[in-house]
Amino acid sequence: LVAMVGCQTPDQRTEEADVLQDIRNTTVIPNLGSYDESVRKKSVERILMSLEKAPEITKNLLVAALEDSLVSARTKRVICTILAEEGDLRALSPLTGMLAEGSVAQDDLLETALLNFGERAVPRIATVLAEGGEIARRNAAGILLGIGGPFAFDALRARLTLERDSEVRFLCVCGLVQDARSSSLPFLGVVLDDADEEVRKAAWGGLSRRTRPPGHLLFDASAEPSVRVRQAAQVRAWLEG
Repeated sequence: LVAMVGCQTPDQRTEEADVLQDIRNTTVIPNLGSYDESVRKKSVERILMSLEKAPEITKNLLVAALEDSLVSARTKRVICTILAEEGDLRALSPLTGMLAEGSVAQDDLLETALLNFGERAVPRIATVLAEGGEIARRNAAGILLGIGGPFAFDALRARLTLERDSEVRFLCVCGLVQDARSSSLPFLGVVLDDADEEVRKAAWGGLSRRTRPPGHLLFDASAEPSVRVRQAAQVRAWLEG
């Protein structure tokens, strides 16, 4: 009967009170961001134990820490990773805010947390890809590539022809290559005219693997512009059938 009406036993209330006191009155949350791996790992383990005992209280305390200006950015990244693993969507907004700041290239903690949300995070990450600074766009494109799926690939495709940074364009092309839908092939054909040689190579490599063009159809990403333009036009004509 107690379980059916959602009430708590005295033991449950005591356990939750202990969790609340342990997190509030110790350095367990600040230590989540420690650069000392043993200290950080111990704090993560204590939080995970608290989540088992009192999941809602623990998650609420972690969310509150995200709004605390005294909590370090690194600690907040670890907190978001934990919340993401729990599927708590309240971490999405601060995560994409951190992504938009673009202060750290290849931020592993941020990437891990957003990858845990999968497609649910795509619209917010796509906004960063469209509006963020250079580092933020690079990170956003890499995360979308890691998430994969039609919505992530669509976001990368939409950004491709608008993007100034060759590294972001390269990641967008990698998304087109991974996208199994035939609608991505014409876009790869267009990218054969890209200003960056590595981007052109990625586009042609993807087209070659996915379409297996006839032996007489060639594209040299390193060739002179006049040669590339002619070859790219022939590839696109073949793709159009």
